Amino acid sequence: MEGYVLIALKSIAVYVFIVAAIRLFGKREFAQLSVVDVVFILLISNSVQTAMVGEDASLVGGLVAALALFLMNFLFKKDNNFQ
Repeated sequence: MEGYVLIALKSIAVYVFIVAAIRLFGKREFAQLSVVDVVFILLISNSVQTAMVGEDASLVGGLVAALALFLMNFLFKKDNNFQ
């Protein structure tokens, strides 16, 4: 169970970092992203996947990471400062 908590915490940290970085560079909405921005985000997501789940390539590890990301997305959208 401890490993899954670590996966969730690392996933949340990566989510917060990527959202903050995108906001820092002035992109507030998906419509403002160019093709280069979208490709960049896809490459970032691929490069940080190992940082989130580490050596755990199990289904449960992936689902824990996804759940943590969905939870952070829900919380960010609920906060009016991020809309």
